[in-house]
Amino acid sequence: MILKKRTYFLIFILIFFSVLSVYSNTLRNPFIWDDNAIIVHNSLIQDWHLLGKAFTSDLFYGVASGSNFYRPLQTISYMSDYYFWGLKPLGYHITNILLQAALSFLVFIFLFMLSGRAEISFFSALLFAVNPLHTESVTYLSGRAEMLMGIFLLTSFIFFVKGQNCRKNYRLPLYLLSVVAFILGLLSKELAVVFPLAILAYLFYFRKSNKAAISWKTSPFFVISLVYVLLRLTLLKFPTFRPPTLAGVPFLFRMSVLFKALFMQAKLLILPVNLHMSYQLVMPTTFLGIFLSWFISGVVVVFAAYILRNKKKNALFCFLFSWYLIFLLPQSGILPINAFFAEHFLYLSSISFLTGVLLILQRYLKKPLFLFSFVCLFAAYGVLTYARNLEWSSPLAFFQGIVKLSPGSFQGYNNLGLEYEKNGDYQKAISCYKRALQIMPELLDAHFNLANLYFKTGKLKEALDEYSVIEKTHPGDKSGQVQNNIGNVLEAQGLPQAAIKRYKIALQLDKNLYYAHFNLARIYMGQGKTGSSVEEIVVSLGLQVDNAETDGVIIRQIITRFLEEKKMLNSADIFYNNLGAKLAGSGIFYAAASAFKRALEIEPAYEDAHFNLALSYLKMGMRNRAVSQLNSLLKIDPQHHRARSLLLEIKKNVSRSQ
Repeated sequence: MILKKRTYFLIFILIFFSVLSVYSNTLRNPFIWDDNAIIVHNSLIQDWHLLGKAFTSDLFYGVASGSNFYRPLQTISYMSDYYFWGLKPLGYHITNILLQAALSFLVFIFLFMLSGRAEISFFSALLFAVNPLHTESVTYLSGRAEMLMGIFLLTSFIFFVKGQNCRKNYRLPLYLLSVVAFILGLLSKELAVVFPLAILAYLFYFRKSNKAAISWKTSPFFVISLVYVLLRLTLLKFPTFRPPTLAGVPFLFRMSVLFKALFMQAKLLILPVNLHMSYQLVMPTTFLGIFLSWFISGVVVVFAAYILRNKKKNALFCFLFSWYLIFLLPQSGILPINAFFAEHFLYLSSISFLTGVLLILQRYLKKPLFLFSFVCLFAAYGVLTYARNLEWSSPLAFFQGIVKLSPGSFQGYNNLGLEYEKNGDYQKAISCYKRALQIMPELLDAHFNLANLYFKTGKLKEALDEYSVIEKTHPGDKSGQVQNNIGNVLEAQGLPQAAIKRYKIALQLDKNLYYAHFNLARIYMGQGKTGSSVEEIVVSLGLQVDNAETDGVIIRQIITRFLEEKKMLNSADIFYNNLGAKLAGSGIFYAAASAFKRALEIEPAYEDAHFNLALSYLKMGMRNRAVSQLNSLLKIDPQHHRARSLLLEIKKNVSRSQ
C-alpha cells in the first residue's frame, strides 16, 4: 500500500495537534527535579564555545554529585534551547512537545513500513502520542533523552529497511545514514546500545537472508555498540557521589525481582493510573520467595521463547514482541541501573503493546465497535495525560505526592527536602533529608544536602559530621569540592590552619577548583600575609604572568590594593566582578575577562559580570563573544537597557564596516 505525500502531511498534522492538545498545559510548568541540575545550574549549556565539552562530560556537568550518564546530544539540545529562551521553561517545553510529535510521526512510518496497514499504524501512533505513561519523558524536561534516542533509532531503522527494499545504487547511502543515525542514538541515551538486536530481529522475521548476509548487515552495528561500551567503561566513565541504586545488589537477587518488574510494567501499560516517579519493588528475602520468583520468571522466559520462535504464523507480532523485550529487559533489573522500574522504561516498548492491542481489537471486533473502542481509549489517554501534567506544575506538591504513593522513596524525600529548603522551611528540609538517609544510609546526595544546610544555618559541628561521611567514600574527582567545603566549616569554626590544610588538599585533588584559591587568599589576608594572598588570586584567575613582566607587576599591584581594602572577601562573585572592573580600568582586559569569568562560574545569573565581560571582549576585538555574552544577559533580563543599547551599537558598527 502506497500513501500520497499529502496523506503523510495530514497524518503529521493530526498527530501534532493531538500532542499539542494534551501537553499544552505543560507550557507553564516550572523546572523540576533534575531539571535544576542539568539545565538551571549547568553553565555548560550557556556557551556554544563549550560545545566540544559536551562530548567529554557527563550529563550533570558542574554539579557536585555528578553522574555516569553520557548524553551529549541531550546537553546540546539544552544549549539550543538556552540560546533562544535562556532559562525560561516555556521554550524547553515547546521543544519537548515538538520532539514528541516528531517521534510519534516516526512511529507511524515505522509501523506502516512493517505492516503495510495505514489505519493500525496511524491509530497506534496517536495512542503513543497521548499515552499518559510518556509524561515522564515529555512533561519532565530531563526526560528528553528518551525522545531523542527514539527519534534517531527509528530513523536508523527506517533507513535500514528502506535500504533493503530499494534500488541497488541507493542501498549503501541509506545504510550509511542508518549507521550515522544509530550513533546519534547512542549519543542521546545509553539504552540505544541494544538497537542492533532490533535490526537482527527484523532480518530474522522479515527477510530471507542467509547467515552470512545477516552477519554482514548487522556486524557494523554490533561493532559500534561494542566500541561504545568499551569507551563507557574506560575513557567515558564518570565519577559520581551516587552509584546506580542496583549496583550493590547481586545479579541473582536482582533476577528475583524480574517477575515483579514485568508485572508492574504490564499493569501500567493496561491501566496507566496513580503514576509517579519513584516505584519501589521489594526483593524476596526467604528461600521460598526467591525460588517462586525464579520459577515464575523461568515460565515467562519459556513462554516468551515460544512466541519468538513462531515467526511463520505472524512475523509482525513476533517482531513487535521482540522489540518490546529488547528495550524493556535491560531496564528490568538485569543490569545494575538506578531502579527496577520507572515509567520511562516503557517508552519505546509501548509501541509494541499499543499496536498489539489494536491488532487484537481489529481482529475480533466489527469495524464500528473497533473505531468506538479506539476513540474511547484515545480520549481516556488524553484526559489522563492532561491531568498528570497538572501534577508537575507545583514541585512541592509533586514531591509530596511521590512520598505519599511511595513512602519508601529516598529520592522523593531528598527532593522534597530541597523544595522545603528553597522555600526557607529548614526544619522540614532537615527532616526530609534524614528520612531519606533512614531509607538509604549511603545516599550521598542527602548527606551533601544536609551538610550544606547545617553549614547555612550555623550548625557547624553537624555539618562537619556529614562532610566526614561523604569524605570516606572518595567520590573520584568530586573529592576536591568535599575538601573545600570541609575547609569552609573549619574556617567558620575559627581554625584557619586546619582550613588551609583542607583547601590545599582540595587543590591537589582538583587543580581547577579556583574558588579554593580564593578561600586561601582570604585566610592569608586575615593573617597579614598579603603577598601569599595576592599569589593565590593570580593563580585563581588562571594567569601565568611573571613578576618581571610589566603586566605581572601591574596586575599584582591592583590585586594588592584591592585586597588591602578588605572588602567583599566573603562574597567571591562580587569580589571577582569588582576586581575585574579594576583590571579593565587599567587596560588589562584579558585579566579582567578572567576575573569576570570566575564571577560567572560562581553565579551564572550575575548580570553585571555578563555585561562587563562583554565589554572586555569588545576591547579585545572579540566581537562575536561579546555579542554572545550580551545575548546571555538578555535571556536573564530581557529589559537590560545597557545590553540592548550596546548590541544595537555593535550592529550599527558592523553595518558601517560592510
